[in-house]
This record gives sequence, structure tokens and C-alpha cells, in this order.
Amino acid sequence: MQSRFFFSESRFFAILHGTMAKPKASTAKRVPIRKLKSAEPDELPEKLEVDAADEAQEGTTPVHAEAQPDEDVEADDEQDEAPVRMRGDVLDAIYKPVPGDDDDEEESSQDLKKAMPKSKKKRRLIILFVVLGILAGATLAGYLVFRSSSRFSERVQLTAKAPAGIAAGDEVSVVVTVTNEEQIALQNAELTLTPPEGFTFASSQPAASNEFNNAWHLGTLQKSAGTTVTVKGRLVGEQDQEKVFRFTLGYRPSNFNYDFQKNLEVTVRISSSVLQLQPDVPLRVTPGVQTQIPIVVLNTGSAALEDIRLVVEYPSSFTFGSATPKPSREENIWDIASIPAKGQTKITVTGVIQGNVGDTPEFKFRAGRVLTGELQVQAEASGIGTLVQPGLQVTLNVTNPGGGTVLSWGDMLNLSISYKNESESNMQDVTIVAELREKNGGGKDVKIFELDDRSDVQKGTLSGRTLTWTKAQVPGLAKIEPGKGGDILLRLPVRSGPDITEQGDKNFTSTIAVRASVGSMDDVTGKNFETQAKPLETKFSTKLNVEPEGRYYSDEQVPIGAGPLPPQVGKETTYEMSWTLTNATNETTQIVVSATLPDAVVWTGVQSVTAGQAVTFDPTTREVSWRVNRVPPCTGSLFASLEAKFQVKVTPVATDVGKLLSLLGQTVATARDEFTTQDLRVEKAIITSDLPGDVAAQGKGLVVEATP
Repeated sequence: MQSRFFFSESRFFAILHGTMAKPKASTAKRVPIRKLKSAEPDELPEKLEVDAADEAQEGTTPVHAEAQPDEDVEADDEQDEAPVRMRGDVLDAIYKPVPGDDDDEEESSQDLKKAMPKSKKKRRLIILFVVLGILAGATLAGYLVFRSSSRFSERVQLTAKAPAGIAAGDEVSVVVTVTNEEQIALQNAELTLTPPEGFTFASSQPAASNEFNNAWHLGTLQKSAGTTVTVKGRLVGEQDQEKVFRFTLGYRPSNFNYDFQKNLEVTVRISSSVLQLQPDVPLRVTPGVQTQIPIVVLNTGSAALEDIRLVVEYPSSFTFGSATPKPSREENIWDIASIPAKGQTKITVTGVIQGNVGDTPEFKFRAGRVLTGELQVQAEASGIGTLVQPGLQVTLNVTNPGGGTVLSWGDMLNLSISYKNESESNMQDVTIVAELREKNGGGKDVKIFELDDRSDVQKGTLSGRTLTWTKAQVPGLAKIEPGKGGDILLRLPVRSGPDITEQGDKNFTSTIAVRASVGSMDDVTGKNFETQAKPLETKFSTKLNVEPEGRYYSDEQVPIGAGPLPPQVGKETTYEMSWTLTNATNETTQIVVSATLPDAVVWTGVQSVTAGQAVTFDPTTREVSWRVNRVPPCTGSLFASLEAKFQVKVTPVATDVGKLLSLLGQTVATARDEFTTQDLRVEKAIITSDLPGDVAAQGKGLVVEATP
């Protein structure tokens, strides 16, 4: 088919797209296509080989043969036609068969005319499909290659085990497990923790990688492998509060160039607390009467609790009086340094509640740790009392001088416990209890009273340091009618002296607390109620002592005196006097030990002391004295006694024969007890030439005649 056409391809496309100039009218004779088919290539007209581009540039159609007059065509009308019609005319001219051709040739020419643009579109579609196929194949191949070598679906498991609930202040353990379920290794794996407020780190396995104990470098986790991190610490918080531990796992797959992250939250609920409060607010309170409120702070945990704070919120009608121990600040805050495991701390608040009968004042108690300046409450409690008309009154009366607030060792404490029903109802099953608390300055329980030797007319039951009287011992307590009452008499002997075994054995005190409880009342329902007497607090004076002594021989029986022994008339004999000072339990100050020398005794001026000022002699008053600024407790027991020595001499006269010589008058020691603020005075007898403390001088004290 191609041999039938003899024009350039560029010209063909120019004709198709309408880029050639519209041909002018021409009289040129058409060259039959069939005639051209049989012509030899060398015989074809050269004008037909003109390039379509050149023809388009000149805007004319080449002449293919000589013009015939009878074939003129009007060109002016054709110039106004659209390019589409032009392309159709041109194609008609090109493909129109020569007259006489058969029908096949005509159909072939028409088919070719129609086929040319369709072939081009088809070729473009084929090219497009080929390109898309290539791209799809490349994408599929890349996906298959990438999928086979770099497949990663973040199948990394981060799980944790922790108790659902713990007691506040107790230890909590959180176990975190990291599992790599991928088929590739995970590099630079690191686990970090953001702990909740109130968590105190204790330890971890493995050890943390930073100083803040909240990061663990896990290194590389091989495929299908894992590791575990266990974190332990103490957790505090309010009851029913939920604490959230936040863990973050960072890692990088071995064939990736960026990091992945996985997060996990673990919630632990504060279900209870190892810190507990047990306040004892009286159920019934008499207005205007001093009332004690004991508060016990308990640690039920297996480890010590530190830095605990107790806050008491008083009702507006309460007037604070005192507390044991004293508040750390204001009148209602106590800072407790430590409470041992399974231990407790007791605080007693004393005050007066005012108001009307029927009022119900409420005391609120909170305890916990102070975190970031705020109290993290771990235990709460409250107590409500009811102001009642004065009912059972109980008082503690002391017949000792000074009300028994200061006693000396060896004294007797005389007590009278009085009770009376001042209500309008009968009271049944009344119990009276006297609790004795005896402490040294270090807070240790000690023994001060000889309770086994007490004089108790009503014979109360003794249990430890507590005496109890019920209707079994006092029949009148079975039923007390309105306006009726009674007395319980008690005499408690004080020991002759304390046991001193440690430096804390000083500043001894006793507190006697008396309370009465009523089993039931005729017109009152509910729980039993108690009433308390004002407690008796007693301080015990120190046992200051001074021992004067005269000697001629030392303990080794070496003479420290001079002259004849026994003393002889007209001859001078020298003796050594000494004072030994001891102090048992309290700090003493302003100590002065003194004595008077008899007229016949001469002060030699020889003296020595182990503490304090030198021994002095006043010739006018003839007083010998020794002054010491202070003597600490336990002097003479845990610490050495203080001692002063001085020499005197005497020359007997004839009237002294057969008599003992008076060497030193009565010794008197005075001091100030800094604990009880009492003035102390100790008196000791005179010293004679009998020298009872000098074994070697025994029987040599009477004056004898002088030997020739």
C-alpha cells in the first residue's frame, strides 16, 4: 500500500493537523494515482518530492502538471473554510481514485483514509500500556524485594505486673517485661520511667543506668527474645488514690534509620495505709473541765516510717492547754522523725472544752508525709464528744506538801481518789483506774514507786503499773445514786534511790492519771462514757550527798597525818579532812560545802580539790568552804565523785585527857536542782579524833598523857 503514495511523512501530518496553508485555486491537471503506481521511481515528477514543510512555508501548493483551462477552481471561497474541511478536501484529493478503477480500489482508498488516524491512536495506547506495565512491574518487584528483606510490623510487647492495691507507705514492686516478637533485632533499646508523686525509689534489677534511677539501657534485643526490669520503692498517698507508673520503651529496628517508641501505664491503687491513727476522744465531756485526748500514731508496716507529721484540727470551743510531747509548731502540729516497724508514738493533748450541754465538738486528725511542701495524707480519723451535764466527777487529791508535784527519793505519796455522781440518774458498774507512768529523762520506763509495798485500803487490782477498782473491790461502785460518791485511799512509797545504769537515768518523773467509766445509766443509751481527773505530774529531786571524813592513815595504811596517835597532851597532831561530793539524777549548780573549825583546831593551809574552787578558810568566822559551779547527774555512779582535802592540827590540853577531840564541825552542802528548781540542803555530823573511816586509826582517838 505504501508504494501507492509518494509524499513525505511530515507533509502528511501537517495536512492532518491543519498546519499547511490553504491551497489556492489552480488549473493544474491532477495526476492520476494509478498512473503513478506504474511509473518508475526515476520517472516520478520531482515536484511531488517537495517537503511539506517547505510548501507550508511558501503557502502554495506545487504544480504537478500543466494547467487545463476547463479545470479552473474558485479559490477565494475555499480560503474562508475551516481547517477541518481543508483536511478533508485534501485527503479527498489525495485518496480519490482515478476514474475507471474498480470498487476494491475505491474501498481500499477509503479504508486507508479512515485507518490512518486510528492507527496513530492505537499506537499511542500501546505505548502507554507498555509504560504502565513497566512501572507496575518495577513497583511489584521493589515491594517483593523490600517485603522479603525489611518487613517490620512493630510486634514489640511491653507488659507489666504490679499489685492492684497496696497500703500507703508500703513497698511496691513493678515488673516490666519487654519482648521482641519480630524477626529482626532491636538496637539501642532503652526503658524509661516517669514515677507517680509519692514514690521513693529503693532498688531495681538490673541497676538503673542514670543517677535519677529512672532509665535502663537494654542494649540489643535479638529477634524472638526479651528482658525484664524490676523496680522497687516505697509509695505513699491518700487512701483510694490511684498512682500511675508511666514506662516508655525506645528502640530502633536493625534495618531502619529511625526510632520507634512504645508506651505503657501501670496503675496502683492506695487501698489502705500502714500509718494508722487511734485517737481517744471522750464520748461525753463535761464543759469547763480539763480533758485529755490521747492520740496513738501506729506503723503497721514491716519497715520504719520517717518524717511523719501529725496535724490535729481542734473545734472552735476547745482551748489548748498542754501536750506531751510538745507540738513542733503552733499548738497542733507534731513532726515525728521516725516510727519503727510495728511501733507507735503516743501524743496526749490536754485542754478545756466550753459550750452548752448537747453540743458535739469534733476533733479531726490527719497524718502523713510532707512532700513538696504539702502534707500527703496517709491516715485520717476523727472523734466527736458530747457535752453533758456534769455527771460522774472524779478528782485526785494529794496530801503531800506542795501537792506532790516535787518529791524526794524515799518519800511517801499520799493520794485520795474521790468520785461522785452529780447527774440526775443512777450509775451502774463504775470502774476507776489509776495508771502510773514512770519515766527517766530519756523517755525510758523506770521504777520509781514500790507498788508492792503500797497501802491500799480498798485493795485495787495491780496489773503492771495500773491499779483498778471495780465493784468487786469497792461494792459502792456497783450502783451510785445521784449525789452519792466515795473515796479511795492510796499510799505509794517512793524508792530510796533510782537505778542508774545509763546517762539517760536523770530527770525522773511520774504521771498518775485517774479515770472513771460508767457501765450504764438509767436514762442514757449508747456506749459507756469516761471522765478523767486532772493528772498528777511529779518530779523527783536529785539525791545530792556529801560525805565528810577525817584520816590519819591512807587506805594503804600509810601515814598522811603527823604527830602522836593517840593524841598526847601538849603535843601537836595533824589530821587530813576530806569532803566527797556525789549527785544522783539532776543537774545541780551553785554548790557550796562548808563547816566550822573548833577553836582549838588550827588551819594549816594545805588543801587540794578535784573540781571547783580551792578550799578556803575565813579566820573571822572560822568557816572552811568549798565552792563548785555545777555537778552533773550520775556523779559518783557513772562518773567519778568530786573531792576536796585539807589539813588541820590540834594540841590537846590536860583537860582533854580521856576525851575525843572535835576536829571539824557540822558539814552543810547547799545546791540548786535545775530540773525541779528546788533548793537542796544536806547536813552531816561533826568529825572527831575517833576517825571511824580510818581502820588503822581505830581505838586511837582518846587523848592521853604525854609520854616522858
